[in-house]
Amino acid sequence: MKVVVKLFVCWVAFVAALMLTGFLTQILHLRVISLPGNAPQSIQFLAQLGAGALLVVGLCPLALRIGAPPALRALMLAGFLFLALGINGFIETRTFTHLLDGRIPAAILFYVLLAVLVGSALGFLFGQSAPAAGLPHRTFAAWCARIFAAWFGWPPIYLAFGMCVAPIVVPYYKAGNFGLILPAMSTVVSIQLVRSLVFLAASLPFIAEYKSSRRSLWITLGLAHAFTVGIYGLAGATFMPWVLRITHGIEMTCDSFVYAGLLVLLFAAPAVAPAASRTSFPHPHPRPL
Repeated sequence: MKVVVKLFVCWVAFVAALMLTGFLTQILHLRVISLPGNAPQSIQFLAQLGAGALLVVGLCPLALRIGAPPALRALMLAGFLFLALGINGFIETRTFTHLLDGRIPAAILFYVLLAVLVGSALGFLFGQSAPAAGLPHRTFAAWCARIFAAWFGWPPIYLAFGMCVAPIVVPYYKAGNFGLILPAMSTVVSIQLVRSLVFLAASLPFIAEYKSSRRSLWITLGLAHAFTVGIYGLAGATFMPWVLRITHGIEMTCDSFVYAGLLVLLFAAPAVAPAASRTSFPHPHPRPL
């Protein structure tokens, strides 16, 4: 099956999660998730479909290089979507917007369905069944030090790129337009410590089961974070002005790649240089006398 066809099947799984969420929210009488702004519902729906396509494309390079059985690949990708998109999205939306007020059950339902359906489609259609090298053997103290560094490494990365875009985005949050909120800095920092653990839990399985170079792992993991954490949500946020969506998109892409690089440096097995071949410089055959 060609990659384009597989991507289309994964996108259909996203559409199924979207439609099934709408169907179940009506049956269960849950408050439907609605976006502020004057964009017609048809435009919002098309934006969600486009965002789903971007999400699938962003996860595809990472899914292609997972060395694990199909069921395990599906579990890993479903877990990544539920943590990096669902739990993280829930934390971010509750902290910086009013969009989930009274709509938490519907949001949880959507995140679960999306993780299961899209994660399963990606896991069974992409990847390799050959076993990967796994995480390198380290002492307990070394693991603790690396986990500590990863945990406390994310907040400075987030704040550094956030300060770069603050002159552009903060006025929108202070004005309270589009349902946005500007929380206290102490709240922002504490939330990033929670998000850091979520990202670490979502990413470690891929570092253990990846079948390629560390550079490739950094690029594909960075792409997966960028599309899942930022680009997917911003593509469907039709209520936000374009300057805010583009600025946040650049910010989230940059900090996703920096954080992915930190995780690779801390946890991925170092590349082993191939031993020099003894036959690289063969001795000339002796001439017959």
